[in-house]
Amino acid sequence: MDRVRSIADGGRVILTLGLVADGVGSYLYLTSSGRALGPERFALISVMWAVLFLIGNGLFIPVEQELARSIASSHAQGDDGNGIVSRLATAAGVLVAVVAVVGIALSGTIRASLFRDQTGFVAALIVGVASIACMFLVRGVLAGTGRYAAYGALFMADAAAKAAPALGAAAAGVDEPLVYAWIMATSGFIGCLVALAVARPIGLRRGTGPATPWPPILSALGFLLLTSVLSLTVINIGTVAVEVLSGPTEEAAAGIFLSALVIARVPLFLFQAVQAVVLPRLSAKASVGDIHGFRADLRLLAGGLAGLTAVAVVGAFALGAFAQRVLFGDEFDRIDGRDMGLLTLASMLMTGALTLNQAQIALRRQHQTWWPWALALVAFVAVAATSTSDLLGRVEWAMCAAGAVALVVAAWLLRSELRRVPPGEALSPEPRVGTI
Repeated sequence: MDRVRSIADGGRVILTLGLVADGVGSYLYLTSSGRALGPERFALISVMWAVLFLIGNGLFIPVEQELARSIASSHAQGDDGNGIVSRLATAAGVLVAVVAVVGIALSGTIRASLFRDQTGFVAALIVGVASIACMFLVRGVLAGTGRYAAYGALFMADAAAKAAPALGAAAAGVDEPLVYAWIMATSGFIGCLVALAVARPIGLRRGTGPATPWPPILSALGFLLLTSVLSLTVINIGTVAVEVLSGPTEEAAAGIFLSALVIARVPLFLFQAVQAVVLPRLSAKASVGDIHGFRADLRLLAGGLAGLTAVAVVGAFALGAFAQRVLFGDEFDRIDGRDMGLLTLASMLMTGALTLNQAQIALRRQHQTWWPWALALVAFVAVAATSTSDLLGRVEWAMCAAGAVALVVAAWLLRSELRRVPPGEALSPEPRVGTI
């Protein structure tokens, strides 16, 4: 009971509920827009979903990771940990500005190549990137300070802001894809406002010392940014590859593929809870030299992921196609159990690799985190280019190969790093973080 009270008091129950709400909200958004638009027009939403996830998450996941790691490590050493916040907020603002400038400059090309010359999608994409930047900045501070209740509230509010308008638009018979694109683009701002209201006060004290130096921040962010872009490219390249490789008679393929992929990616929704809780926990243990606790947590994670993989793959093979028909309708009934099983296996392999990345970050080995995903991308291209399967099959097998390569390489790198730390020996101390 003491353990249950500790978890509840820390807000982890609300975090879990928030992640469940996020998954449900995403499914409601996608299924309602898919039913309202049909497979061909839903393909536009599918591509924007994938591109927004790739660009937004690729650029700003490092912000959350470095904030959570730095704040948790600093707190473990008795520092207030507030110095990194202003630096990373500035970095996030610069990245948003760069995306806006590039998006405006290349709007014609982007619109023609990705959105079938539909106007308004580029603007929605830029606004969506800005909302994701706000979300990851807030999430990093909340994770680093252990504000899991507010972290969960962010997901709940974001989910409601996506699902409710999409359901209303679908019920009203709205069949304009741009309406659903703007719903997707703006929901993150609402999530941030609710999370900040729940978290007040944040609890970081303003110091009077020198600002955190830029070089170590930029070095860590650079490697994490490379890792994030590569990993999210591997995770999301499937939908884009289907759109690019599809022939004239397969215009609905990307929408159908995404409808199956969102079901297979339930484990990746859960990974957000893993990152929010595990990265600060591992960072704190690494910073004080608790290598035994660090390894114990890793073993627990590995066992849990292995069991979840077996259950998820079998369940997807048996029930995935049925779930797709129920959620998206008969128009999307072009996926079988093999497709769902392969997509789920690929998602679980990638979830495992992402989890090992968190351990590498906690050990301050950001320079090693990108290698698994670079090799995984090579594996995806190689299998997709040489496979003789049908369109969906060749992409599915390529995703499985990429996930397996990422997991194996990440495990090898982490194992090699841990072997350098003898049992009972403290890891190198965290450099002290300056103040704002």
